[in-house]
Amino acid sequence: MVPKNESWKVNAEKAVKRRDESAKLVDTYFPPLSGSNHWAKLPSELPTNVTGIPKSMLDPIDYEIVETEPLELVNQIVGKKYSAVQVAGAYLRASIIGQRLVNCATEFMPKEAYERAKELDDYLEKHGKPMGPFHGLPISLKEMIGLKDRYINYSLTKFVDKVADEDALIVNILRNAGSNFHIRTTQPQALMHIEGDSNVHGVTSNPFNTRLTSGGSSAGEGAALGIHCSALGVGTDIGGSIRWPASVQGLYGHRPTCGRTPLRGLHHFMYGAEAIPASIGPMARSLESAILMTRLVIESEPWKKDPAVHGIKWNDEPLKGVKMLRIGILESDGIVTPHPPVKRAIHEVTTKLKEVKSIDGIEVELVPFTPYKHDRCWDIISSLYFEDGGEEILQHLEDTGEPLLPLTKWLITENHRVKNLGIKGLWEWNDKKAKYKEEYLSHWNRHNIDALIAPVGPGAAAEHGNSRYWHYTSQWNLLDYPSVTFPVTLVDPVKDKPNLSYTPMNELDKFNHELYSPEKFTDAPVGLQLVGLRSEDEKVLEIMRLIEKAIRASS
Repeated sequence: MVPKNESWKVNAEKAVKRRDESAKLVDTYFPPLSGSNHWAKLPSELPTNVTGIPKSMLDPIDYEIVETEPLELVNQIVGKKYSAVQVAGAYLRASIIGQRLVNCATEFMPKEAYERAKELDDYLEKHGKPMGPFHGLPISLKEMIGLKDRYINYSLTKFVDKVADEDALIVNILRNAGSNFHIRTTQPQALMHIEGDSNVHGVTSNPFNTRLTSGGSSAGEGAALGIHCSALGVGTDIGGSIRWPASVQGLYGHRPTCGRTPLRGLHHFMYGAEAIPASIGPMARSLESAILMTRLVIESEPWKKDPAVHGIKWNDEPLKGVKMLRIGILESDGIVTPHPPVKRAIHEVTTKLKEVKSIDGIEVELVPFTPYKHDRCWDIISSLYFEDGGEEILQHLEDTGEPLLPLTKWLITENHRVKNLGIKGLWEWNDKKAKYKEEYLSHWNRHNIDALIAPVGPGAAAEHGNSRYWHYTSQWNLLDYPSVTFPVTLVDPVKDKPNLSYTPMNELDKFNHELYSPEKFTDAPVGLQLVGLRSEDEKVLEIMRLIEKAIRASS
């Protein structure tokens, strides 16, 4: 019998073995093409940017498939340039390479992907039309999203033998739209790091610069999409977990207003803790595929199957009659100053928006936005993340002897804000939250803006273990304002020189400032986020469309 304080190691080994065995089944269901080298030995010395490696290991047809824009790929499947089986095989072979390079997967599902692809091809042949807008598109899922009869551990070794008893509602919605789920992806210990480190599957790296984190907690989703072994992904967000990994891999990530998309069938460890709710949404390589996923989910009327979803129908014309948009610009939260690449990203976007003046007949006015007590927001949200003082998560870890990882310690046991609040304490903090939200809404309205462009974080992806500043994303979780990330640029050591004369404002700012050296972050993607008022998801996404059009027009 394994001693209690050692069982976590056995459980972790079991989970990794299952993952590796599932990868070996890919060639059984999808015989390799003549040019496939997805199992070939990797070079002894890899570049830090590994995004170019798959091209040398994939058959040219596979490579063409995985490099095609996702919605265009659907058109090609429907037009019979490729079959759904061909596409699934290409993405699974790419996923083997992606896993070997950045450790992004928790499970490969070749049997299910093959059977589903055959079903989709047969449907298209029989009916002469696609099953739905995502017909044949390989979609990855964050591991905590339930799939019936599949293991689900949400990155705690204690739960490696737990099995989901139903498909998550969002899985059923996307399946009805023609999706084909091919891999499941990594997340961090406790689901509460903005990195991808766990004792179950190890560390997930950023494919653009493997010295850096892939973000989190939807870490594997970001990495898989970044290295193109997934066409479209599903993540969750309680503090930045969609937006941060999306941003640091040059992706689009939509954090919907809580209650617009369904959480039924998701697995975690603090059921009933609702002071800071999570949201589920798309992580995507194109804006249009992200918007389409959100629209399809809401148009399916999920409130009829999940009572926590608001019965708000999709608005197809959120800017109907609008002649002028006022876009706020937040350059800093006044606590931690963003690194030079983020400052440059803001400058580039604002410059391009000023150049175009109007987009599709709508004038755009840029408005400087002053932060309002963002330090108070972190005090409130970090006090409410663990209402029990972290007792439940710490007990789960103790049950198997699983050690706390450094970022878990930093967030829970070393965080003076984390306490068992009790009923009265919970009431008090929820009251503080409500009052802050009222004050912030008044502050927003005084600026009279339609949406806000803001940093996603204080820099590009951090070096592993250094992601300790969530405020630029968690701010909008507390307020429950929807937001979408968009890619802008890459770190450039020539353009992004450090400010050697800068004097930090506080210890947090000092920590962040000292992390920066442009050479460390070479090739790292830098994005921004567009934020709007609660429940105005459609408006935010439509404004994002206009901004992207303006950026392209002036490039």
